[in-house]
Amino acid sequence: MAYYDRNLAYDLRLFEEEEIYSSTKTPEEKQAKKPKKEKLNTDVELQKNEEKTTHKRIKRRKNNFLNISLAVVFAVAIVVVVGLIIHGQVQLTELNQQISAAKSDLEEQQSLYTQLEMKVDASISTAVVEEYAENSLGMTKVSNSQKEFVSLSKGDKVELTEKKDDTVFDAIADAISSLWA
Repeated sequence: MAYYDRNLAYDLRLFEEEEIYSSTKTPEEKQAKKPKKEKLNTDVELQKNEEKTTHKRIKRRKNNFLNISLAVVFAVAIVVVVGLIIHGQVQLTELNQQISAAKSDLEEQQSLYTQLEMKVDASISTAVVEEYAENSLGMTKVSNSQKEFVSLSKGDKVELTEKKDDTVFDAIADAISSLWA
């Protein structure tokens, strides 16, 4: 049963701050630092002291849980960032390897292209064409007796052919252009 003491309202020891987070000092040192007070004799005072210490323990646990959870979140964030950096470096290395492989393939293909171009140029040279025409087709070079010269008495003439597939729109455009001319 709780005993209510009216004089406790004036007891200021309830509002004094204790060193909660100091883990280096022993309880004896903490007591030695404080001025000596008379011991609590009543059950109510002991019960209130126990309630204060349990309240402080709960507060410490809450603070510890909060600190631990913040540390875990921070550690996870660091691990994620480091993982992303490593993943980016791996991708960068793979892409550089692909680029160097593509460059070497390009150089090989350019070399092959140059070789094939030289073979084609050699097979189409004028000497090869003349040899093929003489041997395979039985052709000979033109002699002066085979040449005929044509002269035009009135100069050069040009014949133009008209398009016969005119559409209706072409006819209308021609009619309008002839009005302006």
